[in-house]
Amino acid sequence: MLYDVIVSGLGPGGATAAYELALKGLNVLAFDKEKFPRYKPCGGCLSLKVEKVLPFDFKSVIEDIAYGAVFTFKSKRPIPIISQRPIGYNVNRNRFDNLLKEKAKEAGAYIREGERVIGIEECDDYVNVKTSGGSYKAKLLIGADGANSIVAREVLGLNPKICVVAIESELPAHEERLSAIKGRLLIDFGCIPHGYGWVFPKGKNLSVGIAGISDKVKSGIKEYFNGFVGREKNLAGLDISNVYGWTIPYFYDARQRIAKSRVLVVGDAARLVDPFLGEGIYYAIKSGQIAAKIISDRISHDKIDLSQYNEMIAMELYPEFEAAAKLGSLVYNYPRLWYRVLEAEPSLMEKCYNVTRGEESYESFYADIISRIKTKPWRLIIRWLKGHF
Repeated sequence: MLYDVIVSGLGPGGATAAYELALKGLNVLAFDKEKFPRYKPCGGCLSLKVEKVLPFDFKSVIEDIAYGAVFTFKSKRPIPIISQRPIGYNVNRNRFDNLLKEKAKEAGAYIREGERVIGIEECDDYVNVKTSGGSYKAKLLIGADGANSIVAREVLGLNPKICVVAIESELPAHEERLSAIKGRLLIDFGCIPHGYGWVFPKGKNLSVGIAGISDKVKSGIKEYFNGFVGREKNLAGLDISNVYGWTIPYFYDARQRIAKSRVLVVGDAARLVDPFLGEGIYYAIKSGQIAAKIISDRISHDKIDLSQYNEMIAMELYPEFEAAAKLGSLVYNYPRLWYRVLEAEPSLMEKCYNVTRGEESYESFYADIISRIKTKPWRLIIRWLKGHF
């Protein structure tokens, strides 16, 4: 049997693409190596932008609504910056991803769980996909198989080694401890090179993690994590024995090609992760929708050309990523400086919150920060500015 589209991976990007394509009447087969619901290590804070793009309600899986954050520097000197409006939704990925997978199934996609894609063969008129359960053919293939995507690596030659490394644990906590930070995020700077630590409340759990760029952190991720949880008063007395590590393939190269011939990649597989906050779920969903539009427009053509996917992603997402990368360079190379800026100008974070709400761009937020920093005569700021202008 020849399918219209095979989707490898049923995270947010793959499930969204499968959902959109099946709704359009295409014959879609989707695989995931895991059986759902499955545990997925992730901070799990959705930006409000997700609400703007998902065409169905997901409120049933929200564990907590964040109205702001408490910022610390090496777990000291807390700065609570709380907004009047929500800034994000905390979810457990097992429930959120399962919801998206079920929506794809309801739309008509054929779902095969617990079946891993192990090889891809590109042919003239189809793509042959080999899995742990058999061999399947389709006119087109979407790689949505995450940070270590076999599709991205073998077909498109993307480099998985340039990444953020992260460790996370979900800790059961009593209501009293949860209520102390309910409705807010705890974010700590200075606890790891070029990254941050977090504590997010979720229903009956606390999501605790730390992340930093791999070539800065090297092999010390566990030591940084242990140092962070050891200093954090909100975690005192909790048993942090079950920890999970993963990699986050942040965006770094606007020249990358994420579509070729009959194959394209979405989400983490395409390195579509915000290099400032590390958010990937919104961009996975958005890229899945763009992929579905391009494919549905092109699949009936005699000669299928997916190159417009590269162009649309570059136009819609890359300018924001590039501005976010500049922010990351400031914040993570000079976390103490950033902390001083927050202490002096806490209103800046409302603009950042507007970015997560989809009401403001990273470009305008970055420009505002630079304009304010230029008025401060601190030596470190002047040195940073000289290196960037």
